[in-house]
Order: sequence, then structure tokens, then C-alpha cells
Amino acid sequence: MTTEPVDYGCEWPVDAACFEDDWDALDPTVQQRSIDLASATLRRLTGYRVGGCPITVRPCKASCRDLAFPSYYDMLRYGSGVSFWPHINSDGLWVNSCGCTTSCSCTMLCEVTLPTPVGPVYAVKVNGATVTSWRVDGDRLVWTGTTACPWPACQDLTKADDQPNTFSVTYLNGYPVDTLGAYAAGVLAMEFSKACAGKKCRLPANVTAITRQGVSFEIASGSFPGGMTGIREVDTFIGLWNPKALQQSPQVWSPDQRRPRVVPTVGG
Repeated sequence: MTTEPVDYGCEWPVDAACFEDDWDALDPTVQQRSIDLASATLRRLTGYRVGGCPITVRPCKASCRDLAFPSYYDMLRYGSGVSFWPHINSDGLWVNSCGCTTSCSCTMLCEVTLPTPVGPVYAVKVNGATVTSWRVDGDRLVWTGTTACPWPACQDLTKADDQPNTFSVTYLNGYPVDTLGAYAAGVLAMEFSKACAGKKCRLPANVTAITRQGVSFEIASGSFPGGMTGIREVDTFIGLWNPKALQQSPQVWSPDQRRPRVVPTVGG
């Protein structure tokens, strides 16, 4: 049995294969709290690379200035309109291109770059209307329609994304939880439920459980030293995604690239 995530994946899917017989006898509130704790713990110990809630970003290009007189940088990025244009590509190599928008294509690409990692994309809106003619190539949202490119160079960030002159993308800023992750969540949720009931469990000794009316939990400071739980099945999954026990995924920052604005999302 697998319970499906809610709100586009805010709660991890849980494989109940390792639930013990007394799980069904638990108060539903205790069950839910155990699953929530397991989800939050795995989210943190994987360096926030896996799972989580969707985000909505409001992309715009690096510069909103008029391109009537483009700079050298703008010609390289958005196309120079010439048939032959030598330049340094993103790998630092001199190449000859056809006045294209990237160093690997000689056609005018209609795309925007999203903050990584890029999981499932749930909605793309332009001028308040949902558009569907697109695909995801790595961290890029590419227009595949036969009409003109709808991605605006600039937008009115004072308006909600259901209004004219707006552009938004809602997607999971993480990797989806696979079957192994769902299995690990089930194992960990079972151990949290035992801790709540004051039973012997496989959680580290410095994870304490305080039971108040059967539902209150507390995780002591410094829990899960080294980024592992000590539970073999769970740590196997964590080790696949975060072998160096990083607290969060590394980020690349450049003063030449403006990151899209992230706006609040229901369920986030």
C-alpha cells in the first residue's frame, strides 16, 4: 500500500510495507504526525534535494533594458542578427556561431532558466492564462508551440500571476520521491510512532519523545549526527542523495544572472 502525496508533494509518499501490526491501532493524529516527522527528517537529511513543496517563480531576463541598441552581452545571449559571430561560449571556449541565443543552437530558442533542481512542472501562466506548449530540458523551460515566443522579457511584478502582463512557473524545486524514498519514509514513520508511544525504537538516543495527550513530539538538538539516522534502510537512501552530509545543495551564483523572483505558493 502506498499513500499518495498531497499538495504537489509537500508530504512524501509512504510505502507501508514496513508498518507493523500495531500501526493500524494508532490514533490517526499520531499516524499523521509520524509521517510528517519522517518526511521532514528525510527532506533535511537529503540536503533538501528530494521532495518538498512546489514553488512559483516569476522569471525575467537578466536585464529589462531596451534592446534597440544591444550590448555585446545582449547580442550573445539574445541573438545578434548576423550570420557569423565568433564568441566565447559558456565553457570559456572561442566558437563560431550563427548569431544564436546559446552556444549549442543556431536557431532562436525561446527558453527561460529555472532555479535548480527542476522536478515536475505543474503550471505555466502567461498574462494570467495557462499555456501547455512547452517542455523541460534540464533546468530550461522551452517553448514548443508554433506561435511566437510567449515568454515576456519583462513583466509587472506588482500584479498577481492571474493578471495581464505577468509570467509565472510553478514547479517542484527538488527531485521527486522514488519508491526507495517512500520505503525509507515508511520505516522512519514507524520508528517515530514507537517513540511517541514510549516504546523501544531505532531512533538515535538523543531523539526524545514527549507524549502529551498522545500526539506531541520533540526532537532533541543535535539529532542525527553525521547526517544519518542509524537505521540501515533509511541511511541507504540518504547516502544515495547526500553522501557528504551537506546541509543544503550547493548553489552557483553569478552577478550577471538574475534569479527569478519566488512568490508564495498555496501548500508551501
